[in-house]
Amino acid sequence: MNNVCVLKIIFSVFPLLVAFQLSLQANVVCMCVTTPVTFLKVIDGDTIWVKKEGKKVLVEFEGIDAPELDHEENKTQDCLHDQKIAEKARNLILDILSSAKEVGLIIKEEINEQELRAQVYADGLSVGQELLYKYLAVEGQGKWCEINERD
Repeated sequence: MNNVCVLKIIFSVFPLLVAFQLSLQANVVCMCVTTPVTFLKVIDGDTIWVKKEGKKVLVEFEGIDAPELDHEENKTQDCLHDQKIAEKARNLILDILSSAKEVGLIIKEEINEQELRAQVYADGLSVGQELLYKYLAVEGQGKWCEINERD
């Protein structure tokens, strides 16, 4: 084979290998040790209730922010759009966690006995990352629907 044919083969196969590798990385299962919990309820796209060591605990997803549900105070177009995202985020979390065999936390901050910030895992997959992949949350603090301040 001449060099041109070899280069054509390399450049046609290489993108396929890269795409395959990226698809594998997107669904990597956490090989980390998590604190096992029992999923109870979704509050919104970044907050859930779980049972940890027999106690009901509120868990805020660490490092991500999703829009809040039910902001009746402001009916702007932005707020309506963010409400749809909030509902999709809540529904995704509910689907993932209610069907998971194992739910675990990597606790980042214990706010008090009944509240903490953590990374949430369902069968080894990061629930927060799934929200980010589907554009239902952002890293850090989002600029979601601004509620009008009332005097």
